[in-house]
Amino acid sequence: MDKFLHFSGIDIVSPDIVIVRDGDAYRLLHGHLRLANVLRAADEIEVEVRGEGMVKVRKTGNGYVVARDARRLPLYRD
Repeated sequence: MDKFLHFSGIDIVSPDIVIVRDGDAYRLLHGHLRLANVLRAADEIEVEVRGEGMVKVRKTGNGYVVARDARRLPLYRD
């Protein structure tokens, strides 16, 4: 399954960002630098999480959060 980043109306195939659900949060397993670089150019992006579908990732003053179904859960980078 391919992973896609969606921002500014552009779809970019990105198998190098891997996010998984970890209880009441998400965990970034791979692609730390790629995610940081993309979020410098956009306020939020959509990333496909296996088994959950598309989620929105946003950078906040307290770190990254994942927005899905009107919930905002932290995205841990370690």
